[in-house]
Amino acid sequence: MPRKEIIDQYSRELEKTYQQRTGKSQKIIRDASRYVPDGDMRISVWMEPYPTVMKRGDGCRLYDVDGNEYLDFSNNWTSMVLGNNHPRVVEAITRQAAQGSAMAAPFEQVYDWAGMICDRIPAMERVRFCTSGTEACMFAIRGARAFTGKDKILKMEGNYHGSYDIMEMQVGWRKLPPGLPKSAEQDVLTTPFNDKESAEKLIRENRDELAAVIVEGVMGAAGMIPPEADYLQFLKKTASENGVLLIVDEVISFRLSTGGAQMIYDVEPDITALGKTIGGGIPVGAFGGREEVMAVFSPRHKRPAHHAGTFVATPLGVAAGIASLQEMNQEALERINTMGESMAVEVRQMLKDLGIKAQVKGYGSLQQIHFTPEPVSTASTAFLTQDREILRLFNMAMMNQGLFIGNRGFFALSTVMEDSDTERALEATERALAGLKPVIDEAAPQLAV
Repeated sequence: MPRKEIIDQYSRELEKTYQQRTGKSQKIIRDASRYVPDGDMRISVWMEPYPTVMKRGDGCRLYDVDGNEYLDFSNNWTSMVLGNNHPRVVEAITRQAAQGSAMAAPFEQVYDWAGMICDRIPAMERVRFCTSGTEACMFAIRGARAFTGKDKILKMEGNYHGSYDIMEMQVGWRKLPPGLPKSAEQDVLTTPFNDKESAEKLIRENRDELAAVIVEGVMGAAGMIPPEADYLQFLKKTASENGVLLIVDEVISFRLSTGGAQMIYDVEPDITALGKTIGGGIPVGAFGGREEVMAVFSPRHKRPAHHAGTFVATPLGVAAGIASLQEMNQEALERINTMGESMAVEVRQMLKDLGIKAQVKGYGSLQQIHFTPEPVSTASTAFLTQDREILRLFNMAMMNQGLFIGNRGFFALSTVMEDSDTERALEATERALAGLKPVIDEAAPQLAV
């Protein structure tokens, strides 16, 4: 039987089960398409034939509108490190809501929040807040340009720095996604992640025009791919030698330790971008770095770089942020990192026992399955060799098993998880992979042992 027929047949089986479980979700999405394109509010959570509509979250569990329960291994795309509805965060938000949610003046506790962040990240001598990781990266780049007087930026293929136009360059397998101006190619250089030789060459050749190198602490969008041992240190050294700043995007990787990936890999960037994990579920972002670099944002600077926003550091965001950081201590983060690494070992053994060639990449509480026989260390391997149809079937099978994971196949753990939760997740993963095995043998022989 041709590959397409085999894939389609198994897909229909999975979708039938899915539709039987999620009839209300199907109706809601169908009705919503009258007002929203295909009923989709966020491309990153779309799945065929339609996404599940959730009703509530509690701890490490989600409940959809049909009453189905899911173990939440998405964590709202890694952001909910403490899980859903954490009591300390809820209490902080509730207490603050009665006193005001937003005001056009500094809120006293924001300086406590700033101090907590700077104490955790030594390279952040000064910090400013914004409302998302996208904005954090955008303002980090603006600061680098203002400080150096240069325009070009070097980024790594597959690194995701939010939806800021120029940072969308070479995120996936398309160099210039639809909607981006061709002018973006003039100011953004790209190089493969973990490729020192290529990065050094571009930095040296463009040093007179290059303001900054920006890199993720751990490459998220391409599949939780860690930097090689001294890659970040190498980028810092090479950039500094050539009068170029290093920006480390810790929007995702900050959850891996109290000081993020830069603590793990012993590097001090000139600027750091934060988001997601510092807000306890409220939309927040932050960027900061060396005092002299951040001085370009001072209102007393002779030519200050512009940074504003109606909802920057709102009292609600500050309250949630402080409460969440207090809970994100090293002991809690190390615990879920250990659980994540143990899960990765178990999944690798499953794949071996089942005779499936796939890669498990990640660090600590962030792990991802790549359905490719090739070792994965760059975005091109992750995107171009992955069997995306097998990945889609795996995700659908996991949903039917009651596991809500990122639609790229990643697992993000939260501090409220117990060993029983990871055991349940591993059992569901084994059942999903076992169901896929006959399909792989017939339709994806490159993945079969």
